[in-house]
Order: sequence, then C-alpha cells, then structure tokens
Amino acid sequence: MAFDPNDDFGMDDFNFDDLDFNIEDYTSQVDFDGGQGAADPQVPENDDTSGDTGEYTPVRRSEERVHPERKHTRKPAKQKKRGGGVRVMSRLLIVLIYLLVVSIAAYLLATFGWRWGSDLLALDKPEYSATITLEDSMFTTEQTTDDAGNAQTVYLADMDQVSDLLQSNGLIEYKWLFKLFANFTHKDSKLAPGTYELNTTMDYSALLRNMRASSGSRTTVQLMIREGSTVSDIIALLAENNVATEEELKEAATNYDFDYDFLDKSTLGEENRLEGYLFPDTYEFYQNSDAVTALNKLLFNFRSKIYDESSVDQAKLAQYQADGYDLHDILTIASIIEKETDGKDQNGISSVIYNRLKKNGGTNGKLQMDSTIYYALGDTSRELTAEDLTIDSPYNTYVNTGLPQGPICCPGLTAIQAALFPSDTDDYYFVLGDDGSTHFFSDYDSFVAFKNAQTGVIQNQEDGNEEG
Repeated sequence: MAFDPNDDFGMDDFNFDDLDFNIEDYTSQVDFDGGQGAADPQVPENDDTSGDTGEYTPVRRSEERVHPERKHTRKPAKQKKRGGGVRVMSRLLIVLIYLLVVSIAAYLLATFGWRWGSDLLALDKPEYSATITLEDSMFTTEQTTDDAGNAQTVYLADMDQVSDLLQSNGLIEYKWLFKLFANFTHKDSKLAPGTYELNTTMDYSALLRNMRASSGSRTTVQLMIREGSTVSDIIALLAENNVATEEELKEAATNYDFDYDFLDKSTLGEENRLEGYLFPDTYEFYQNSDAVTALNKLLFNFRSKIYDESSVDQAKLAQYQADGYDLHDILTIASIIEKETDGKDQNGISSVIYNRLKKNGGTNGKLQMDSTIYYALGDTSRELTAEDLTIDSPYNTYVNTGLPQGPICCPGLTAIQAALFPSDTDDYYFVLGDDGSTHFFSDYDSFVAFKNAQTGVIQNQEDGNEEG
C-alpha cells in the first residue's frame, strides 16, 4: 500500500474538546520525594466489558488521599538577616573591653604584685630592727596530747593583733597578706608569748619562725638567784626583769600543781609552798615568758642538784630520813643556817640547831632563831621587839618547840651540805663578835659574858640572845 502524505489517519474526526484530562490531577499523584507514592490508580469497575468504544476516558483519583499527612508544602524562602554590621561592631567592642581589662589586670599585678612579693620576701627593705612583745593576752590556750599521750598546752595567737604589732613596728606592710601566709603555712599555731628581737631582713616565714618558744630571736635575761632568797624575793626579781608579771608568778607558785614528788600536794593554795625548793643559781630566762615555765626551771634544777650524788650525799640524806628528818626538814634547817650566817661557820650553826632540837639544852627544845621571826613578820628592816617574839605564828621559834612549819628561804648547796654534816659540838649558843667572827658557847653564862663585852652586839630583851 502506497504512502499517502495527505492522509491524516483519521485525526480530522478526533475532537480534543472531548478529552477530559487535567494536568493537576495527574501531578498530584506523583511522589516527588522519591518515597512510597500514592496507591496505584484504581481501575473503575465496569460491568460492561464486552466492548470498547475506542474513546479515552481518564481515571480520576478519589478526593481521599492514601497518606493525607504527606501534604507537601513549599517552604518559604529564607530572608537575609539584617544588622550584620551591628553584630560585628558589638563583637569588636567586646574584644576591646577584654583587652583593656587584661591590660589593667597585668598592670595591677605588675605594680602591686611586686610590692606584695617584696613584702613577703623582705626585698628592698631598709634594715631596721625592732623588739616586739607578744603578750599572754594575745593568745588563747588549748590542752592537747602529743603522740606519746603526754598532755601539752598549745597557744593560739590572735593574728589580727600580731599583724597589727608587726605593721606598727615597720616589719611588714600588708597585714592581710601576712595573715593569709601564716594561715596557709599553718605557722600561726606555733607562736608563743614572749619578747622577740626581729628585723626587716626577715621574710614572712622567718618572722613567724622567730616568734616561737624555741626561737633564738627571743630576748633573754640572765639572772642570779642568790642563796637565802625567799620566794617573794625571787618573784619580785623575775617580775622586775619582765620574765613574767608578779601576779602570774604568785598565782603559779600558789596554785599550780608542779609534777614533782618532793612537793607536798596538800599545800596547794599556800603562798609559800615552794619556799626552799627554788634552787639558787644563775639562770637565763625568756622575757615575757610563761610564769609556770620560769618557776619550773628553778624546780627542775633543784631536783637535779638534790638527787645528784656529786652534789648531795644520798646515803647521808637517807640516814637523816631514817632518823626522822625528811627532805622538808633538812631544807628547813638549811634555810635557817643560810639566814643566820653570812656563809661562814655554817657547820657550827648546824650543830647548835641539832643540839637545841634534842631538848636537853638550855633552850628546852626551842630554836630561838631571830631569822624565823623576821620571816613570820615579813619585815627585816627593823630590830625585833619583845612583842615580836610573842607573835602567834608557826614560824615563831621563841614560842614553839622544834622546827618551824617549813623553810624560811631557798638555801644554797653549801647550807644543805651543812645541814647534813653539822660540826660535832656541844654548843647551844652563838654570837657575832666585834671581830666579825661567829663565837660559839656550850653554856649560857659564858655566852652572856662574851656578849656583854661586845660593843656592837644588840642585847636581846628576852634572854640576851642576839644570834641564837
């Protein structure tokens, strides 16, 4: 069959108006997201399938979607944000402020940090020394035990007062920094009351280290406790030299329970309980020290001396104790010997005392020693009167027989030795002659005759007995 170019293949009979086709119906069925699309188009049921009319009839989708939730909406286009220049300026301003703060901080650190460091390390300070005193009132005490279980007293310093004192004396500049350093290093709990010699070459650590009880910077004073000194004399000497206050020393001497076996605990509360036991010697004391510590130094020395074989014959001491004279009695006798002589003839006076105690002499067991009356009166500035010899006191040896209540002073080692080793005599009397020597007599008449012949002897109104 030949091709006819004019043949329209029946298109002239096709009516496009009869074509019911809507592009929106078609595109709505397409899943442009690449996911599971809509359900397959459904072929309408047609009961009459026997023939085909030859006409195209489009199939419409049901109004109800298979996945109605998948409704595609077009997102609105993002709009360009405005004000970008303001944000840049704000950020730049923040950076500038930060740099300014850092610069100021660096300047302050460089300026004040150097000053703080110089004060802390004692750099570039003019040399200067100062004597400062940490008073007891700057401390509180706390009782603790050491690793061995021994009780000990810990002093806790008021660092506000300490730093004020150091600053006022030109030793530190920044009190807050000093307190911070002391607390951080835990050295504030190691300070002790006392007087210290400090200087500006000491940094914070050295200042704290040199305000301890064992510091070599503590000021000391060397004192000589003379033989025959009383407890009152010793307390006055210590207070006068700023070892401790008189009130503190009296309180410690009267009420502190010193841990020594030779002290009678029943005498706690008596002012003269330490009489005879504060050993005369030369001592070095810390100034503004603890009263208990100061007195304990003398007691410790007494124990060291009295129980030392090279100082005191221990066998002789035991012998006297067996004969009824305990250590307290020996010290009482030694104290009378100390007061009744200038250091000479102590063994002879010791013999007179023991002879009178035997009650077979002219004094009938009464020592009749003026020194004991003076101790009872507490006044050695005047001559004794007849009335003085009758005072009611356990120290009045003109009225009472035997030894007085206790020692009347703190005797030295020589007097203690004399109490243990009296001369072997029958003497009951002694008197200081015009020649400066002590003369001894076994009978009263000889004693009176000699004394009357002496121009410098003051007659005792009771029995003409001046010295004994």
